Amino acid sequence: MDGRKTILLLMNGFGMEAPKSFNVYTESLMPSLAKLSKHYPFGSMYASGLEGGLNKGQLSSFRVGYLMFSTLGKPSKKSALIAERIEQNVFDNNPVIVASINYALQYQSRLHVLFSIGERTEPAQFEQLRRYGQLAVQSGIREICLHLFLGENSVQGMKVSAMWLKNLRSYVLNSLPQMKVVSIAGRKYLTDAPKDVKLAYYRMIVSGVGEVWSNYEETLEKKYKNKEDDDSMGGFLTVRENVIRSNDSVMNFNYDNNVGAEYLDIVQNPHEFFPVGKVPLNVSVNALFEVAENVNIPYAFESELPKHYFLENLSARQRVLIIADRDRVQYISKCLNGFRSEFNSNINVWPIEDKAKRFELMAEYLAAYINQNTYDLIVADCELLSTQSDQKTISQLKQNMAAIDSILNVAYTRGMEKGYTLYATSLYGIKTQLLLTTTYEMVDFSQKVPLLIAGSDISRNNTFIQKEGNFTQVATLVQKNLGITNEASPLTTEKPKSTGKKIFVIGMIGFFILAVLLVISYLYSQGII
Repeated sequence: MDGRKTILLLMNGFGMEAPKSFNVYTESLMPSLAKLSKHYPFGSMYASGLEGGLNKGQLSSFRVGYLMFSTLGKPSKKSALIAERIEQNVFDNNPVIVASINYALQYQSRLHVLFSIGERTEPAQFEQLRRYGQLAVQSGIREICLHLFLGENSVQGMKVSAMWLKNLRSYVLNSLPQMKVVSIAGRKYLTDAPKDVKLAYYRMIVSGVGEVWSNYEETLEKKYKNKEDDDSMGGFLTVRENVIRSNDSVMNFNYDNNVGAEYLDIVQNPHEFFPVGKVPLNVSVNALFEVAENVNIPYAFESELPKHYFLENLSARQRVLIIADRDRVQYISKCLNGFRSEFNSNINVWPIEDKAKRFELMAEYLAAYINQNTYDLIVADCELLSTQSDQKTISQLKQNMAAIDSILNVAYTRGMEKGYTLYATSLYGIKTQLLLTTTYEMVDFSQKVPLLIAGSDISRNNTFIQKEGNFTQVATLVQKNLGITNEASPLTTEKPKSTGKKIFVIGMIGFFILAVLLVISYLYSQGII
């Protein structure tokens, strides 16, 4: 099957608004999208919840979206891997699991568990946390300190609902009185916060000096009212005494190898950041899965690579280009390659260094590479709203939407000249509060995302986008267009060009014959014939 050149334009963050969302999108704001959507197949797809191929209530995000897209909706889930190991009776005997508990037993010290909680957290993960806690208690551990990090792969502006705290209580805390929540913080303290912010949080954990709120559920609600969300929430303690002490054991209960590298480096090597004697020493640090960029942390279980991934059957002669922000492009290329280490030489990346000028540069690079006409697939990743360079205002959002519309126009006009098929969509939408004059308004693009398909032989007359699809199925569409799969995506269906006319003609002939027969019958009954 011969493949066709393809542009995959990802307007990531832009979705089809929920009815109650603040009214942002207008045709005048995005005239290219409005014009193309009237001529070419256009529809919306689920990007959240069970309908989007995700967990119940889960919203997509940058990493979740790409993982679901690349694995065609069938990612290899780490919680499923742990469930298998528990069923095989090898979890309790894993050397790293055992070592993390034995270290605290050896020094009669505390066991600390770092655990992320958010809309991606599954009941299975709570069950597995409880299993670890039960094993520790059965081994003789008398005190387990639970450090909660909010915003597990959440979209910007999410808030932990009572559901996840209720699950934590019912699945874990109610059956383990030895385990107590001792600190809570936004997930940024484990991921992309500046080093000085992480150092300040660590200093609070080991000194006990800082915000202390014993009723953390009420405290969360107060912080939400003060416009803090899960990702950015300032850290606080629920106990006043020092939490981490010398010779304690720390277990990073992570299902994401992106979590904790820099923060755990501080825990392991505090003498590199603070005066000796002011911090606990000889703290043992272990993890459930590998921690990226920190090879000194032993981990219990190996991640499994996805069985199927987007670029799996790409031929050696097909060339791919990925254009994205510098801090996203490497992850995108790895994800589309199924996280395999062996990259084909025909896969290239072009990072955008200046995030503030990302739209202008994206349009420039996209036009240049389309004109070169050397790539079979160009993936252009546009970030609608950047927390690092954009203001959190409605006007900023509208400005960015207009910029993305200009990029869409470049992709379409240049792409059609060179015979490309264009797929314009989004792998996630945003749900966040943005400033409108003196008040905050909720913008909800999170439920559904758009899909536009344009090509020289494509129109609304011969192709339509079926309802109730999700963004993971776009991968199959693009693969088929590239000629690397024969599978049809349930998202689109070609309309038979002449079926309607044939039915109309046959119906008319049938009606004419019936009329003739009725006339003949009438004439015969009247004795005329």
